[in-house]
Amino acid sequence: MMQWGTGAKVWLWIVLVLNALSCIPVVLVIALSPVVAIISLILEIILIVGVILLLFKQQKMGFYVLCACSVLSAIFNIVSGTGVIRAVASAVLFPLITYLVIRSHWNELA
Repeated sequence: MMQWGTGAKVWLWIVLVLNALSCIPVVLVIALSPVVAIISLILEIILIVGVILLLFKQQKMGFYVLCACSVLSAIFNIVSGTGVIRAVASAVLFPLITYLVIRSHWNELA
């Protein structure tokens, strides 16, 4: 089985932990804006599943899920009032950094 390098492993763990922690405030504001909170929570959970697929199962599908969630989050953030530059920057930077840390293992992924 393929082993991640230190940089990839650290990055993916950071992404996993931070996205898991970001679910907490979303759950807390669910009463204030249920539709927005539920959509955000669903996107976070799908993103966490993608990170788990990539980190533990070494599947390319995990990366594709991350990319899809980034695009959907950017669209959702723009529609819900987040700045366009911030939304687009995060949608581009997150998958780009992830790809850069996993690219040496790309052909080994299932």
